[in-house]
Amino acid sequence: MALIDTDLSFDPRDPYFPIPGAAGVEWAVQVFTTTNGYSIDVERAHVREGDRVHVHADRYARLGQQVPVEAGEADIEVTRAAGVLEWAITVRHDEPIKAVKLLLRGLPPEQLRAGWWTPNTGRGWAHGVNGQRFQLEYPGSDWATPWVAAGDEANGLVLSVRDPLVRRKILHVHQPPYAPGPIAELVHVPSATARSTTCRVPSVRLRLGTTGHSADADLDEHLSFVEGSQNLVPWSSRPDVPDWLRRTALVVTLHGQHWTGYVFNTFAQMAESLRFVARHIDPSRVLAYLPGWEGRYYHAYPRYRPGEDLGGAGGFTELAHTARQLGVRLMPMYGGHGANVVEYPAWERAALRNDTNRYVELLNRPDWDGDRVGEGDQVFLNPGEPEFRAHLVESISAMVRDFGVDAAFLDTLGYWFNDPRYEVIDGYRRLADELHHRHPGLVLATEGWWDALTAIFPLSQQWYGADRDLRKPRVLTRYARTTGHLAEGTPGRGSTGVHEKGFLHRPPDVAREAHIPVVGIADDTLPAHAEEIAAICRWAQEHAPE
Repeated sequence: MALIDTDLSFDPRDPYFPIPGAAGVEWAVQVFTTTNGYSIDVERAHVREGDRVHVHADRYARLGQQVPVEAGEADIEVTRAAGVLEWAITVRHDEPIKAVKLLLRGLPPEQLRAGWWTPNTGRGWAHGVNGQRFQLEYPGSDWATPWVAAGDEANGLVLSVRDPLVRRKILHVHQPPYAPGPIAELVHVPSATARSTTCRVPSVRLRLGTTGHSADADLDEHLSFVEGSQNLVPWSSRPDVPDWLRRTALVVTLHGQHWTGYVFNTFAQMAESLRFVARHIDPSRVLAYLPGWEGRYYHAYPRYRPGEDLGGAGGFTELAHTARQLGVRLMPMYGGHGANVVEYPAWERAALRNDTNRYVELLNRPDWDGDRVGEGDQVFLNPGEPEFRAHLVESISAMVRDFGVDAAFLDTLGYWFNDPRYEVIDGYRRLADELHHRHPGLVLATEGWWDALTAIFPLSQQWYGADRDLRKPRVLTRYARTTGHLAEGTPGRGSTGVHEKGFLHRPPDVAREAHIPVVGIADDTLPAHAEEIAAICRWAQEHAPE
């Protein structure tokens, strides 16, 4: 959870330093350990200026500059080349370092008033317009790659981080009462698995006075760096994308069994729905997504076999047979993190831990039964833990082996956690590698997307509530495809089926590059809204990729 509303109640009195060739713009650095926060001690900062600025400090001070701390040193160099300012920051402390913050002040006010935007920000809006406080966190739904711009396309600035690893980045912009103007804070959070008393911050780059052309060129340079460091491959040549996925024109969500046990569709009803859909669109261009197929949604996690109330193994066999006859592809849903502690006694070994490894992170506890209280048996597990990852691999492999499913959707893997025992991104990669080794043609999908994640999952559901009209679509479209979120309401009253949102109106269909349309089918959808389903199928066929 972003702690955007918390702040210091005093002036930290950070010493600020100049930037070569950028009059009026200044910077400071703060260092955070597992026990406290520090600034450079203003009395022990040695500055060399010229075409570069080098700051060396052999002592820190607690925030506020009241107490000096003989606990380490800092070396920061700022250089300017080809219009780009670049920070190289190395800090040391006697205590383990959990974050380093670069603070910038004096940035051009006109551009700050216009607001900030990322490549995946919605085209029609910006963050922090007219000085409103905001925070972005990478990796996540608001910040898909650590590149951000302020101002309009023709007159702006660009701030980016060239990090070869997936590590938390936070951009926080605000104007505290003690500051003469807005402060842009860029925070680097090292991986808890590699926490040390020394931290080398990856390259931070600031380009002032950009045009639309230079900002686009800077973004392309950034994406090229990400491609090299994360092994990102263009969509057109990805080896994990079969031809049928390239041709997919529509995702049909067939809701199974709710957490409470309420059944929206049995396997027989799902098969009938596919037969109806096949009359209105080429069925070979349909991907059927199956949430709640394993029985009580999320309650059965992580035990993945066809739910008995839906028809059991026999019913799923018939559904798979119908899909194959029609040419429809099947994609069951799995919990990438979620587990019911009753169903998985080994949960404590795999539960996500906080960054100091002192406690279990209790995450994502929806109210499934409507008593207005979150359920008490749901935990999030880390696929980086070998036993849980093996369990997921075996569960998915069994469905491929026994029923010939074509894809697997792994819920919530778009979320990133700083577990000190196992890197989550490493767990995601290992999971995908093991599944592809066993089943080379299996398509893997997940919820949400960001740069390094698209290297693992060629298909995702767009983040819930996120704008699909991206400012710079190529940050996604160059590498992957996305579709609508599970919580998109079905035609009619807008039931979200197995999802906990209840009822939401289905958004209108709009053709967008790299976005595959979706339609959900709940209990009353076909009986009451068959013609709307047929019209959606026809629309998807008309707007299908070549």
